[in-house]
Amino acid sequence: MSLDNEHDQFMDSLKPASPTHDSSSDLSRAEKELNQLQQDKQNLMIQQNQQYLESLFQDHKHQPVKIRNVQITNGQSYRDQFLKYQFRNLLNGEVMTLEKYLNNVNQISKILISSGIIENLHVSNNLVNPPLFSKSQAFHLVPVFNVVPVKRFFAKTGTNIGNGEGDGYIQFQLKNLFGGGENLIFDAITGTKTKSSYLINYNQPIGNNLQYMNENLFMINTRNLDWLQSNITTRGMINKIYTQFYNSNLNHEIIMENSWKILNNQKSKSLQVLQQAGSQFKSSIAYNMNYDTRDNKHLPTIGKFLQIGIEYNNPSLLLMRFKNQYPFIKTVAQTQFVQQLPIIKSNLIITNKFGLLYPLNNDKSSSSLLDRFYIGGPNDVRSFLLNGLGPKDYNSCIGGDLFFNGGISLITDIPKYNESNFKIHNFINFGRLVGFNKEISLFNNLQKLTNQYSISYGFGILFNHPMARFELNFVLPLVTHERDSLRKGIQYGIGVSFL
Repeated sequence: MSLDNEHDQFMDSLKPASPTHDSSSDLSRAEKELNQLQQDKQNLMIQQNQQYLESLFQDHKHQPVKIRNVQITNGQSYRDQFLKYQFRNLLNGEVMTLEKYLNNVNQISKILISSGIIENLHVSNNLVNPPLFSKSQAFHLVPVFNVVPVKRFFAKTGTNIGNGEGDGYIQFQLKNLFGGGENLIFDAITGTKTKSSYLINYNQPIGNNLQYMNENLFMINTRNLDWLQSNITTRGMINKIYTQFYNSNLNHEIIMENSWKILNNQKSKSLQVLQQAGSQFKSSIAYNMNYDTRDNKHLPTIGKFLQIGIEYNNPSLLLMRFKNQYPFIKTVAQTQFVQQLPIIKSNLIITNKFGLLYPLNNDKSSSSLLDRFYIGGPNDVRSFLLNGLGPKDYNSCIGGDLFFNGGISLITDIPKYNESNFKIHNFINFGRLVGFNKEISLFNNLQKLTNQYSISYGFGILFNHPMARFELNFVLPLVTHERDSLRKGIQYGIGVSFL
C-alpha cells in the first residue's frame, strides 16, 4: 500500500505492462495502430476504474470494519512486544470506520519506514467471513503486512582527499540489535585535520515507541583548531532524548553532556589561549525546540524553520571542584523562510542566526574559548575565512559571546535544465560577533549587534545532493573591518547547513 494515498495499491495493480522496444519494432504499421488503439482503450478502462475506486472509497469511508487479527511476514527479526506496540491501534478489538482503518495503516507504515526499522513495506487486506451468529454489519478484515527488514550489519571504509587535507575512516553499524529498533554505530577517523576520532553511538526507542528516542554517545577525539593555532582532545559522553514525530512539524530534544577537554597550544601568542591551555571540564544540560515545515533541509523550495535552544553549564554539579571552570547560560536561535518566485523560476531563502553566552563567574573573567561562538566561512558568512570574524588576539581568532548573522539567497534554475540538481546561486551575507562585557548591562551589550556588520556578496553554482549540498562561488567582501580574515575570489563549501 502506498504511504501517501490509501488506494494507490489498487491503482498500481491496474497499470498495464509497457511493451518492449524490440517487439514493437518488428510490427507493421497496421499492427502498430491496432496496438495503439488497444493501449488507448486499456488506459481509458484504467482511468474509469480509478474513478470508480475513488468514488467507492468516498462512498464507503464510514463503513464499519473489524480487525480479526494482523499477520506480519518476515517479522522474525523483531520482538513480539515491540511488534504488538506498533500495531496496537489495530489489535484493540475496536470496530472502526474504513477511513479510520486506512489512516491507522498509513500511520503505522509511515512510522516504521521513516524510523529506518524496515526498508520497505507492502500491505494487503484479506476479507474473511464473520462469526456464524454475528449480527454486526462490519467487514471482517485480516491485514497482512509484508515487511522487508533492514540489514542487520553494515560496514563502510574509505578516504577523503582535497585542498591539501586528507583522512581515512571506517564505520560499523549494527541495526535492530535486540529486535526492538536498537542501533549501535562505531566510527573511527584519522587524518590531517582530525588526528584521531573514535565514537560509539547507541540509540533505542523509549518504551517501544519509535517517536521517542534515547541516544548515548561516547567519544574520544583529537582535532586541530587552526583559528586558535591549537588542538583539542575531548573525552566524554552525551546523553540525548529526542522526538521524531511523523505527523507534527514540532520536535524537542534534551541533551546532557559530560566531557573533559584538553586545550594544547601550538603556535598561538594569544594571552587567553596561554591562560586557558590545559584541562577544562564541562557538565551541561540543554533543551532544543525545532519547528520545520521545509520540503528539503539542504536546499528548501518551500516552508519555514525555527530553532530555539538553551544550555546551562556548571561543572560543580558533579560535586567536584575543578581548577578551570567556566559556568554559563547559552541561548541560540535560528530562523529560515523560503519564498517561491515562480515568475523568474527562483526561490528566495532568508536565514538569520542569533546567539548569547552569559558567563556565570562571580569575577570578571571571560568565558571559555571552547564554549564561545565562531562565525565566518564557506557555510556561514561567506567571503571570510573559517571562523575568521570577530575578536582577535595576536594571531588567533578567539571568538565571542554575542553574535547575529544572516543571509539572503536567490536560488535560480539553470535555463533548459529546470529539473537538474544544479542551481545558480546569488547571495548577500552579513554578520557581527562581539565579546560580552559584564561591566555594562545586557541591553548595552545587545546594542553592539546593531552596527558595524561585515557584509559580503557572491554568486556561483550549487549542487543539491541527497546527502549534502555543494557550492562553488565567486565571493567579494563589501564591508570589512581591520581584523577580519578575508577570502576573495573562489570559495567552495560542502555541508548540510548553510547561511
